[in-house]
Amino acid sequence: MRSHPHRLLCVVALVVTMLTASWAVDSGPIASVDNIPPAPVTELRALNTGTDVLVTWTQSIDDAVSFSPFGGSYVPRGGVNGYRVYRTQQGEDTAELIGIAAPGQDQFTDAEAVTGSTYIYSVKAFDLDNETDPEIVPGSASDLARVIALGTAPPDVVVVTKVQSQMTFDAVIDVADEAAVEVFVTDFVTLLANLLGIDPSRISVTGVAQGSVIVDFEILDVEGAADEPTAETALAELLTIVADDTADEFATIGPVLEIVDNTTTDAVIIPLPVDANGNIIVGWFTRSGTQVDFDDFFAFADNFGRTDADPAFDGSFDVVPNGAVDFDDFFAFADSFGKIVANASEIQALLGQ
Repeated sequence: MRSHPHRLLCVVALVVTMLTASWAVDSGPIASVDNIPPAPVTELRALNTGTDVLVTWTQSIDDAVSFSPFGGSYVPRGGVNGYRVYRTQQGEDTAELIGIAAPGQDQFTDAEAVTGSTYIYSVKAFDLDNETDPEIVPGSASDLARVIALGTAPPDVVVVTKVQSQMTFDAVIDVADEAAVEVFVTDFVTLLANLLGIDPSRISVTGVAQGSVIVDFEILDVEGAADEPTAETALAELLTIVADDTADEFATIGPVLEIVDNTTTDAVIIPLPVDANGNIIVGWFTRSGTQVDFDDFFAFADNFGRTDADPAFDGSFDVVPNGAVDFDDFFAFADSFGKIVANASEIQALLGQ
């Protein structure tokens, strides 16, 4: 048999070259794909603030930075890159991405929502490669909580301002002596009320502590006090008086060492009306009384037949959202008629009724 040494050499060289090329390709970096989606958000709600919609949720349980072993050390690994907020207008099939919230956030304000429209909101946790829908059963209480009809109904969120302050006096008092504390508080309230020209009942002392004498108090706004300054105006006047060193109006109870404005402004969520078993009641339109009654029926009747094409359309009466106050809404209202609202007093207090 005739040999071909040159051909053999070429074949060997070719095999070596192919193996080298294959090794070069296989040994390069390969991008990994995250196949594990983050856990969904829960307790999704759309809330009417009166001017816009506040979307709130409970963060994904994966919204935290964990540490995983790698190469003899631990490296941080984030489970959630953020939250995508979607809005669907009633009657449309496509959800619109309206914003992205960062990891750690649990609310988003939709300032573009239009009064008279009904919206459905969704919030989806996402990581590098995945996006997770919230787990919501259609027609459930959780489903209704993310649907909002912007109309003239009482807002689901109210802004509550507490006008409060802390004053420190150069005085000595045994805070364990209830009688001594009561005398001090009475003198303080009387002096402060006379100084500001307000009724003593508008001053609520919330705490007396030692460290000299530290008094925490709140100035209340009340109905029927039109001839008196507002709480904010009264506190501003007090701050001005204390800052003026020409006289010490509190000398009878002790020189003022310090005064701090601790006024707070918070958005307070109005809870949904529920019955004794915690089931949502949809027909309590007027927020009056303690049950769904004829006042609510007459309010519903005034709006019956209106559609979202009507300038007077109030989406809060569109109980079964379809852009019209129709018999579907009537039957849903009828199911709620006569039901007792277990948390009526709580809701009415937050609404200032």
